[in-house]
Amino acid sequence: MKRVFVSYSRNNLDVVTQFIQDVQAVGIDAWHDQTLTGGQRWWDNILSNIRECDIFICALSPESSDSEACKSELGYAVQLGKTILPVLVADGINLNLLPAPLNEIQVTDYRGRGKEAAFALIRCIHTAPPNTPLPDPLPAPPRVPISYLSNLTERIDSSEPLDSQDQITLLFELEGGLREGRSPTEIRDLLLRLKRRDDLLAKVAVKIDAALRSLEDRAPSQPLHNGAFGAAASAASQRDVASGEDRRSYGPKLCAQCKTPVDAGSRFCNACGGSLVEQSSPKALAPISEQHAPEVARSKSRRYACAASEGGRIIAELKSWLDSLSFDSQQMSTEKESILLQIKKRGGWRDFVGMATSLNIVFHQSVDTLTVEIGAGKWLDKAAVGTVSMFILWPLAITAGFGVWEQAKMPEKVFSYIGHRLVYK
Repeated sequence: MKRVFVSYSRNNLDVVTQFIQDVQAVGIDAWHDQTLTGGQRWWDNILSNIRECDIFICALSPESSDSEACKSELGYAVQLGKTILPVLVADGINLNLLPAPLNEIQVTDYRGRGKEAAFALIRCIHTAPPNTPLPDPLPAPPRVPISYLSNLTERIDSSEPLDSQDQITLLFELEGGLREGRSPTEIRDLLLRLKRRDDLLAKVAVKIDAALRSLEDRAPSQPLHNGAFGAAASAASQRDVASGEDRRSYGPKLCAQCKTPVDAGSRFCNACGGSLVEQSSPKALAPISEQHAPEVARSKSRRYACAASEGGRIIAELKSWLDSLSFDSQQMSTEKESILLQIKKRGGWRDFVGMATSLNIVFHQSVDTLTVEIGAGKWLDKAAVGTVSMFILWPLAITAGFGVWEQAKMPEKVFSYIGHRLVYK
């Protein structure tokens, strides 16, 4: 039984899967990279299968011609002296301009996907010349291509801080990964991982949300390429900024997995990546209510022993203390008889976080207990919003700016200040 290795771009997965089924139907063992993961171990597995194959099939398409991974696989097969069979799977390839050694080999046309194309491919595999023995010593294996997303995963998950340029560069590289045919699901997962970083700038978070929406809005069978990912994300981001809206903050439902608010009609949760389509039970997307608030991500809460008559004094003293630290503050009431105190740093803080990000401090008094919850959100126009509803307030507790406030240790400083005046329960 002949063993065939197939090098291809994931943009052409459908046609590649079909011709692999065709050759397997006649007893040919065909191997191709069909996993969603990357990394050194997987790359070593690919190289091992290239060494063990009898025929190296190069699935020709514009995407595979641009793929660093496909170029590395072909280069290694040439160094090993493997029998190479180029198979045309898409339009847009000028056969006269193929690089060596592909320009010296007869190309099999499989674009029609019919019986004639399948028979021609099978015939070429059976009549291909045998391999020469592997060289001894073996050539040095090529390094893992940058386009393999494990490199991005390591950088996104790194404990080292990412500055603004690092974060923007990662977004561009994720766009490149999608353009090279990486799974949209994989790209979405990495965008979510980047979004969860504590040092993520809010202006980058806006672009990530826009990119997530651009992935969600398109049909799964229509890959974004040639900059469409970046263009869609940029356009959506500009619309959000121009309108002064953060669309993720106004969804009327909660994700059943992480209890984060989601936009109506969304198919995936932008916080945990969970499929909202699969959450089809009546309880899967429950309406937001006050009892759900403590479960919303990106917020912290404390409870203190406090008489109802003392709550006002504590808030007034906290505002005075924050003013001495150069924080602006504004106080608003909510429909649930709570008090919202928003604070933001005077001066350069706004530029540092990339938008008018505030720290939201919510005080809820019940008999002899004061509950204080702290999250981050947009600085609200007090005159415009009037009485703030819990429907609007709690989604604001999940914006990316919370990581910056945590770095400044402001939530804990506020809790400590209140705790020195009240008893923590």
